Amino acid sequence: MNTHPATSNVTGDAPASATTTSGQRDGMAWLLRQFAAETPGVTHAVLISRDGLRLLDSDVDKDWADELSAAFSGVASLAANITGPSHKKRPARQVIIERDDCLFFVQSAGRSAAFDNHPGNDRGEVDTILAVIATRDADAGTVGFEMGRLVQKFAPYMLISVRVSTDGEVR
Repeated sequence: MNTHPATSNVTGDAPASATTTSGQRDGMAWLLRQFAAETPGVTHAVLISRDGLRLLDSDVDKDWADELSAAFSGVASLAANITGPSHKKRPARQVIIERDDCLFFVQSAGRSAAFDNHPGNDRGEVDTILAVIATRDADAGTVGFEMGRLVQKFAPYMLISVRVSTDGEVR
């Protein structure tokens, strides 16, 4: 159940509290914590910048979140720089890493101006990546689906939301 006033209108116009960068960050942080608490199998979620710095997290130990951010940024970069069968480099819609102790999910989350204090933010916007840690027995399809829904809920806080064309290509 959605009880956060800043997110009661996430499918329409930007919420009133999303008019400031602080309000945008607060709304996104609340959505991230709600996602981690309500999605079966998800234990942690981190929103990171494409350059590997932690932007927001679902109450993850800060040192670990910083380590995860750097690693997941690298994973997203590697995935985007692999030439596919079309002989083109394209960003991956989602990367899943299976380990003995957990599942890692990495997905592009759009471009936001909510992080104006981010180092290197000279254009006024930051490309973001959503990283999720889930239990080993989590349903990967459900987690991936719910990540997509979360990214859609981030849309009012983004300058450029993640878009998928009719052929499934991320743009």
